[in-house]
Amino acid sequence: MVPLVAVTSLRRKLSVSAVLALLLLSGCHTVEEQPPHAEALRTPPEDVPGMRARTMAVTTEHSVVSYRFPLLGGGHPLTVETRTAMAARQTAFLERLSGEGTPELHQDATILAASPEVVGVRLTATTSSGGEETFEARTLWYDDESGQILPWTSLFRDEKAIEQAHLALAEVLEEGYGMPGRQLPGIVGEVAGGDRKAPGNDTENAAASPSADTAPSGDGEPEPLGLSDPERAREAAQRWTGSPLEDLAFSTAGGLAVRMDPSQVPGSGRTDEVLLPVSAADTEDLLSGLGYRAREAALNDGGLDDDLPLGEPGDGLSDQGRTLDCQRLRCVALTFDDGPGEHTDELLDTLEEYDARATFYVLGSLVDDFPALMERMAEEGHEVGNHTWKHGDLAEMSGEEIEEDIGRTNEAVREVTGSDPPTIRPPYGSLDETVRETVDQPLILWDVDTLDWKNRDTGAVSSYALEHTVPGSVVLFHDIHESSVKAVPDVLAGLHRRGYHFVTVTDVFPAQVLEPGGVYTDARLS
Repeated sequence: MVPLVAVTSLRRKLSVSAVLALLLLSGCHTVEEQPPHAEALRTPPEDVPGMRARTMAVTTEHSVVSYRFPLLGGGHPLTVETRTAMAARQTAFLERLSGEGTPELHQDATILAASPEVVGVRLTATTSSGGEETFEARTLWYDDESGQILPWTSLFRDEKAIEQAHLALAEVLEEGYGMPGRQLPGIVGEVAGGDRKAPGNDTENAAASPSADTAPSGDGEPEPLGLSDPERAREAAQRWTGSPLEDLAFSTAGGLAVRMDPSQVPGSGRTDEVLLPVSAADTEDLLSGLGYRAREAALNDGGLDDDLPLGEPGDGLSDQGRTLDCQRLRCVALTFDDGPGEHTDELLDTLEEYDARATFYVLGSLVDDFPALMERMAEEGHEVGNHTWKHGDLAEMSGEEIEEDIGRTNEAVREVTGSDPPTIRPPYGSLDETVRETVDQPLILWDVDTLDWKNRDTGAVSSYALEHTVPGSVVLFHDIHESSVKAVPDVLAGLHRRGYHFVTVTDVFPAQVLEPGGVYTDARLS
């Protein structure tokens, strides 16, 4: 056991660099000894009553990518943040492809705690390439009180508490894996101004430098500042990047279960992960208000509650609503006019291969002719827009005629899909002030016109789309032409390889931007 004086010194100065250094030391426990273990509370999203999960997977000749994320109601901040983070990692992975082999990226999410007050999610990413595999994990916490997504640091009272949690973890490693306490004083590190220092045995100098998260007290001594402020918690997370506590969960015993890679814990005998328990007694005074609420949620029947209300009353937990923040990603809205038609079913099959969402601007007069196609569009997450009843020129109509035409088409779509079209595409892109003043939906044009209706050349259509599409583009196709539908596989393959994500029109634009009667061509910000 570490002498009391050494422990006191470590409680002041130990940081993540010391713990990480410890993990590289040789263990000395015998085969008969049982290493420490912990039962971490982690639950697949679909096992939480009322919650659902959505899985996305795309297999191509150059890569395999997949991820699963939880659905906590349309537009829930944690759903959006989780999926956006995974989508951004996918783009970065595709950008780094060397062209050799078929690398794979698989991302997953499990629930660490769930209640109306707090939801915790663990994000993991496994990358395999050329026989090598890497694994990364981190956690995110939704705080209903602030409505924000917070990092793991927000679970702790302050950065001094984080340091003490690292010390408790170091003691578990020492006692369970025989890492001698006499080696600890020579591996002192500190967090200061975001940079890690390793002063070696210069403990007097190390002690003189307060952590970056302190403020003067009445007697001149630095006092730790709390991490209840979201911005401070995020800054602390940056300073503690690489900490083992980035991948923590609450344990069935009410303490913490911290995952370590077996390669970092010599002699563990594990191949997948080492879960180190930090007892409830060692963490009781370290948690923040959010931390206590998160622990309570995790311990509530293992994080499960038959009456768990995660969404707003009546909203339901579904994949309807925005699930990506396209301002942080390469998003594109592929749109298809004048259908549905005999080639639309083939198009839907192609979109499904890339888990792509598109927007179909349908003619009201055709809706009743293809009810199964309309239902499939809605069920698979595509968006159905209004393209008038029979492709009439709205700019040549009176206000009353416009209102009747648009209303009739809205009703036809609603009767089949259950929802009104959220946007309108005026045929020929033709509109005037009367149109803008009459309609109750945004008017969507385009910034990339493939001219597929004119040239009917599959290669020319795909080449034009790939050459001119940029993040935020709205691309115009017509699914009534077979040549256009045949061009879509190459468009999807090319844009996917460049890290694009295929979303609906209302998803590609920033939230709250689209206004009734407003005219929009693309979502690029000036």
